[in-house]
Amino acid sequence: MKLEKDSALLFLLNYWARYCPVDASHREWLHTYAQVIEMKRGTLLFEPDEDGRHRDYLYLVCDGLLATLWWDLDGRRRIDRLLLPGDTVLTTRNLYTNKQVYYFVAALRRSTVIRIPADALRAYKESCREADTLVDVMEQKKLKQYRAKNRLMLMKDERERYAEFVRDDYMKPLRLVTSQQEHADYLNISRITITRVNRDI
Repeated sequence: MKLEKDSALLFLLNYWARYCPVDASHREWLHTYAQVIEMKRGTLLFEPDEDGRHRDYLYLVCDGLLATLWWDLDGRRRIDRLLLPGDTVLTTRNLYTNKQVYYFVAALRRSTVIRIPADALRAYKESCREADTLVDVMEQKKLKQYRAKNRLMLMKDERERYAEFVRDDYMKPLRLVTSQQEHADYLNISRITITRVNRDI
């Protein structure tokens, strides 16, 4: 388990170092607060406690593929956001609220994630410039996917929406590691639409 933890923390440290210098103090902080979790495909990352609440954590994907998802009134799965390595998700709407997220987070593939207590990260962010940079990078990355997806969802025509999804450079890494059913659930379109667009391309 130590080897798995070291490998996962090295992934996070290397990711962090792309945006600012990191040193032994940052590694020590991660070894103190970060926990590595291995997930089987189909399992949920977190579920409500007995009182209906989640414990507050930030999760960072190191390997695999997760999604934030929910089910509509007709029982259809809706994927809100796809989470590749380097993406993060909180159990709350942001780091400074206790309002819980409305969605579930599930592993679409076998995955490895790092879990960090939100209160510890919040305190570190307020006392460490590099931690503040890391949290900002995580938040901007989340918003970038939402903005890219929102552009697609404004297209009322499903065929046009999927065709643009295929053409969009930002969406390419997401598209290449997901199935057509996952595309349909992400874009709120039918598999038939995807088949027709692919036939015409």
